[in-house]
Amino acid sequence: MLRASEVSVRFGGVVAVDGVSFAVRSGETVGVVGPNGSGKSTLLNAICGLNRAGGALWIEDRPLRLGRPDRVRAAGLLRTFQTPQTFLELSCIENVLLSTSSRAAGGMLGALFARPRMWRADLRRIERGYAALQRVGLEALATRPAAGLSYGQHRYLEIARAIAGEPRILVMDEPSAGLNQAETENLLRLLRGLREDGMTLLVVDHKIDFLRRLCGRIIVLRLGRVIADGAPDEVFADQAVVEAYLGSA
Repeated sequence: MLRASEVSVRFGGVVAVDGVSFAVRSGETVGVVGPNGSGKSTLLNAICGLNRAGGALWIEDRPLRLGRPDRVRAAGLLRTFQTPQTFLELSCIENVLLSTSSRAAGGMLGALFARPRMWRADLRRIERGYAALQRVGLEALATRPAAGLSYGQHRYLEIARAIAGEPRILVMDEPSAGLNQAETENLLRLLRGLREDGMTLLVVDHKIDFLRRLCGRIIVLRLGRVIADGAPDEVFADQAVVEAYLGSA
């Protein structure tokens, strides 16, 4: 579903991501871990086209040029961020609908000559938006401004927006950050449900137990390079991984 080859990101003389290659199969849930400064978020930004990067990227065997977020989105990849990117002045349903925009029958010509078709398209978008809010438990707050949400609710709202966009691949940067234990358990159930529905997930997180319970495979970065890739129990027992987190004796 997703394949990256020799992805590299430089900031001046600093190599943040150094020739990273990996693949994610359709329906797979893969976690990415590593110490602070190992290049996890920078790697996600490169894949999503938000950083200038070298290397190559394929989605479903379709080659994509790095640095083009519009092409990545069109190929079916959506992203959530380390800090929830929600719009406080919009309602929850309006936030969610941002990922469902469509130019089908839109614009002035659509309003004049294809109004029924335009209304049907908008109705489908709204139905998808409410279904996404219901899935994350925010349907009762659909018409309320996002400014009144708690931090955890902002996190779920961003996930609902991604779900409404119907991605084939969902890339998440520390989705459990800032969540309490109950919220983290709810998030775990939500992501397992998305996986069961066939969605492909690539998840960066610092909560090792959360990733161990969610992911079938873990990729470990250190100083911008992959040092381990495999099943969670095998990876977290790897001496190189232990030393990356704890240092050597």
